[in-house]
Parts: sequence; C-alpha cells; structure tokens
Amino acid sequence: MPRRGFQFEEQIQKVCDYVEAIGGHAHKNHPERTVDGIYKKGEPFDYEIFLPNYKAVFDAKECKTTKWHMVDKDIRQCDEMKKCKNAGLKAYFLICFKGHDVRMIDVDTAIATLKNGSKTISAAGNPSWDLIKILGGTQK
Repeated sequence: MPRRGFQFEEQIQKVCDYVEAIGGHAHKNHPERTVDGIYKKGEPFDYEIFLPNYKAVFDAKECKTTKWHMVDKDIRQCDEMKKCKNAGLKAYFLICFKGHDVRMIDVDTAIATLKNGSKTISAAGNPSWDLIKILGGTQK
C-alpha cells in the first residue's frame, strides 16, 4: 500500500517536470538530514515553482473529507510561507480534498483562520490550482 499522499505527490511531480521541460524551475524540498541520513528538521514547505509569470511556494496536503484540519507542522509552515509571500511570491497550501478536488488555500487565509480561533478550512470557496490553467491544462 503506497504511503498517504503519494499519488497526489506523483501528480505534482509531473507538473514540476513539465515546468522544468519548458525552461522554468520547479522542485520539491526535502527535510534537513546529517550526512548519515539522520533527520534534523523538516522542510519549510514542500515545493517551489518559478516561471516568468508565476512564482510560488506551496505545501501539499491530502485529506479524505471536504475539510482540512491544520496541525502544528502546518502552522510552522504558515510562518515560513508568509515570509515568501511578503517577498512577493504566491504562497499557499495545495490541498487534495476527497482524493480529487484540488484547491489552493492562500497562506493569508490559513493565518486568518488561525487568528479567528479555528484550525479547519473547507474546500468550498477556495480556488482550484491556478498553475494548471496557466500551463495550458484544464481545471474542473
């Protein structure tokens, strides 16, 4: 049985490969480890994608329902992505709801939700992944 989120990450990797093939830059970040492979700390967020008309950082999540519940790691990632947004990049959580409904949750939306005393964000009202349309694909 593949690990949770593996199929979603495979699809994101295909997008990253395409971005690289057309001359952009895209990669997945990895946790910091020692030379012996011992885990030191997690990555600030999962992905970076840079094109002339699109510069973004994001973290990918998958949930089985139409609601995403943030955990402590997500809150730390909000802090790191907010720094990138402050520098002019798009920064968001890319959430795959119910195994097929991919939505972008802007880091400012996540922060506002936390400030309002909640850790839960619904798929409803949040946009589909805009990069797919920008690259010439189709969105549901």
